[in-house]
Amino acid sequence: MITNIIYIILIASFLIIGGWSFKAIISLLQGKPVQINFMNPLNLKARWPKDKKES
Repeated sequence: MITNIIYIILIASFLIIGGWSFKAIISLLQGKPVQINFMNPLNLKARWPKDKKES
C-alpha cells in the first residue's frame, strides 16, 4: 500500500520535472526567457466562462 503511494509520487514528480525541462528547452530554442512558476507548475488555467455584465 505504502509502496504504491511512493510510486505515484515518484512518477508524478518525474512527469512534472520532465514537463518543466521540456518547456525550458522549447523556450530556449525560441529565444524566450525561461519562466518557472512554483505555484502553478503545470501552467493550468481556469476555463470557466467569465461573468459578462449586461447593460
